[in-house]
Amino acid sequence: MGNLGSKKEQNSVSELLGKLHKAYEKSLLPLERETLFNILGDPPYSEADIQAKPMLLMMGQYSTGKTTFIRALLEGREYPGMHIAAEMSTDNFIAVMRGETDDIIPGNALVNNLELPFHSLKFAFGESFLQRFRGSIVSSPNREEDILDHVILVDTPGTLDGSGEDRNYNFSEVMGWFAKRAALIIIFFDVNKMGVSTEMKSVLDNIQGNEEKIKIVFNKADTVDERDLAGSLAGLRHNLAKSMPTPEVPEVYVTSLDTLADEYKTENKKFAEWFAKDKDKLVNDIHRMRDNTYFRKLNIMDKRARMVRNHAYVMMKLKQEQRKCLTWYRRRLRPKDVDKLINMIPDLYRAIQQEKSRSSQEFISSRTLQDKLRHDAVLHNLPNLKEKQIEKRYKQMEAALSKLATVSIKSD
Repeated sequence: MGNLGSKKEQNSVSELLGKLHKAYEKSLLPLERETLFNILGDPPYSEADIQAKPMLLMMGQYSTGKTTFIRALLEGREYPGMHIAAEMSTDNFIAVMRGETDDIIPGNALVNNLELPFHSLKFAFGESFLQRFRGSIVSSPNREEDILDHVILVDTPGTLDGSGEDRNYNFSEVMGWFAKRAALIIIFFDVNKMGVSTEMKSVLDNIQGNEEKIKIVFNKADTVDERDLAGSLAGLRHNLAKSMPTPEVPEVYVTSLDTLADEYKTENKKFAEWFAKDKDKLVNDIHRMRDNTYFRKLNIMDKRARMVRNHAYVMMKLKQEQRKCLTWYRRRLRPKDVDKLINMIPDLYRAIQQEKSRSSQEFISSRTLQDKLRHDAVLHNLPNLKEKQIEKRYKQMEAALSKLATVSIKSD
């Protein structure tokens, strides 16, 4: 076969992504199943997940401008089912995609289409979520191309001011599913609503490990005067510092995204230049996301491999602690044993991070893991894992990723 990186053996992006999926199925997926990562962490990747166009995820509190920005990216077109209002208006997860004719596709039909990257949602979050999931198909405009020829846009419900307990599905975990697969995540805040709600804090916790994808937008910045803007921006940064699961707060883009044009409701030229500069930086981030699909997919898979390996060590240590709770005459965990094991999860994380020099961003959210262990019988049936077994699987995947990172790609 020769060297994958040789000039004689150039591959298309689609061919290389197919090889990436085969490497995943051979090396990493078995470890995911052995460690229950597919149950406790994230559903397995299908080939459609890997082959899909890059996903741009919009999230934020209600009425912060997410849907309006999608309209701006579509150059003024409205996607089927779009609704913009001052109150909470988008109450569904909507995947906006290119198609032959404008249409709305129900969630159940989307997850049953194996050519789309949503199949693992079928069993992950229940029927209540699928009733809140839509596909919005937008036909090609009269010009040559637009953003949907290269990207899937995902519009999401605004986070609620409370904890979101009245939703009939796990909103934060759904956000985590999309965040892991997204190439770019834009989180919207409004200059008039810079607080971080309980539900938004839960979302931020569930999307940890994706910090390099996150862009914070302080939207509608041209609707307040200079003094109020400065105070609001300081308040937002303070709230984010308290709410983000990592000490580093991403850069905040201060602008107004009603349109992609440099049109602002302010007479302050310095502020207008500031808003234009930050808008331009955000649009450039989106263009880079479109232009670097293959290596972004490699990066996502590399991050997943490290997260699975770390999860395996958590399961191994949890099994060791579980054995201490059992005796030759008591082979079943008592309720107090279950509570003890769940409560020690953060300590196990810290121990592994110190012993193995692992980043805290490369773990499943400890709160998410604790919640799942409380509502599942997994603790009674933890896997038997050995470090040699874990490292063998991980190194197989690492070697495949290194090989795929050096290939020569066919130019379009």
